Amino acid sequence: MSRVILYTKNEGGVAVCPPTEEIFQAMQFGGMWDHMPHGVVSRQIDAQVASGIRPDHARRYAYAVAFGGCSEAEGWEIIRDRDCARHGYLHELIDNSELPDRWFRDAWKRSENGGPVAIDLEKARAIQWKRLLFAVNTENGRRSTDLFGKAPIRIPRVSIQRAIKSARDEDELRRIWIEGVPT
Repeated sequence: MSRVILYTKNEGGVAVCPPTEEIFQAMQFGGMWDHMPHGVVSRQIDAQVASGIRPDHARRYAYAVAFGGCSEAEGWEIIRDRDCARHGYLHELIDNSELPDRWFRDAWKRSENGGPVAIDLEKARAIQWKRLLFAVNTENGRRSTDLFGKAPIRIPRVSIQRAIKSARDEDELRRIWIEGVPT
């Protein structure tokens, strides 16, 4: 499926909900729980409500996947209401290709009014530093087990930190790496 639900999380940041084709088929044709014992729809509704989903959203979802009859547009509404509404706001149905590269996924942000995803450069700087440290430590761990392997990699800390601090955008930031360290 190439479309996803994009929304701003209540606690800040951005989330993406990518439903599967199977769930849309179930909402169209029903039968998701046909192999289950009698009463499964009621138990599913109760379990969803117990997990914090509003009763009307849980009921609509359970009936849709059990009995079908929904259009694709109704399916998107049901998923938005059940899976996204309690976690955030400014829900938008977008094409997956509109999302930025996931390298800085935890630095994604949106404006107060929604719209496209941007990268919070300050958060991205910390992410890049942590990724680099992790990659160097992983490579050094691999090298330490190789009896005649290469020497451990040393991070030119000051120059790398200076480069990270002065990066003007996420593309420039992402190119800051140490030669010989796998990405």
